[in-house]
Amino acid sequence: MKKLSLLEIFGTEIPTTTEEPTTSTNEIDSMSVEQIAKSIEDTVETEVVMQEITNSSSLKNETIEEKTVLPSSNNKNTLGADINEILTGYYLVGGWKGFANAVEAKAQVDLRKAQVTPNEYNDQNGRAKAMANSVIAWAATNGYKGKPIKAWWTARPGVLSSAYGQPVDSKKNPTDILIKFSDGQFLGISAKSTKKSSGNIGFKNPGAGTVSRVLKIDLDSLFKNRTAIAIKKFKLPLNQNERKEFIRTNSKIKVKTVVIGQEILSSMRDAMFASLSKMKPSQLRAYILTYWMDADAVEPRYIKVTGNGNNGAYSASITDPLSNEKLQALSSPKLTVIKVGNDSVGIIGGNNKKIMKMRFKYESEKLASSLKLSGDPW
Repeated sequence: MKKLSLLEIFGTEIPTTTEEPTTSTNEIDSMSVEQIAKSIEDTVETEVVMQEITNSSSLKNETIEEKTVLPSSNNKNTLGADINEILTGYYLVGGWKGFANAVEAKAQVDLRKAQVTPNEYNDQNGRAKAMANSVIAWAATNGYKGKPIKAWWTARPGVLSSAYGQPVDSKKNPTDILIKFSDGQFLGISAKSTKKSSGNIGFKNPGAGTVSRVLKIDLDSLFKNRTAIAIKKFKLPLNQNERKEFIRTNSKIKVKTVVIGQEILSSMRDAMFASLSKMKPSQLRAYILTYWMDADAVEPRYIKVTGNGNNGAYSASITDPLSNEKLQALSSPKLTVIKVGNDSVGIIGGNNKKIMKMRFKYESEKLASSLKLSGDPW
């Protein structure tokens, strides 16, 4: 695809389309960019943890009450993830007998199974078996004696704290399945499932609101203002869903919105890069550990388990957030921040070890969906 300049993007007459948006051309023309920006749907979610970088090596935390809801059951990724999580617990304890609230858990699996294809279900089931086997093998060599005797699916509010027997901040502990061993020890499983043949799919993904507050950069205004300029110039619908459909059915406009979206992502990446580049190594280390790597020592202990493969060939990998080579590289006295590609910031540690990338992306269609951030392996 040819890369267009901003002059070409904003200076070219928009072709006549066969489908008119519900927002009238006169209405768009009469609105200022500021008015359009205010009408754009919120793009950064409300966060439950608000923290600021201090001049020391640690972060000052201010936590407010969190509210957790069950995942939506109409998202394909969520459906598959729920199946995978519950079945991982099922195989860990050898059936529904050892599963807390087994009737509800089984009902959730049955409901989601009906909403995905047979192949998708079989893949999630196969990965779950591989993940359970990997967890059992890992536990046997890491101080856990006996076998898993009980499992909890922690999607509902309060389940994790109730099962563990004391308050747990689920914002800091991403456990999806909690298991109890016959020796009385608990282990949390943060489950991921992917078609990729090898694991390592991302880190913790903080919201844009958290990144804005912690780094003191106004991502929301940048995002909305640049989007509003394009809406006004191209007379795009104000409603996000209508705008998405309009762009997808007008290929000549989409060529331009893709380029503008890339420019917006790059601008936000540059703002993050500028902020991170000013940090002392101790501050940068604390920021990454707290917001991107899930590496704080929290209770109950948890591990990240990634199930891989499809069509009958499955495997699993395990990452212990408190013991891995990326953490060792992060402990280096010198950390380097660099720009990677169009939309990412990379962190390099000791011995030039690439630690991770922090990537800006759209949820789906550029200029017509929300902003997301992703911590990616590098």
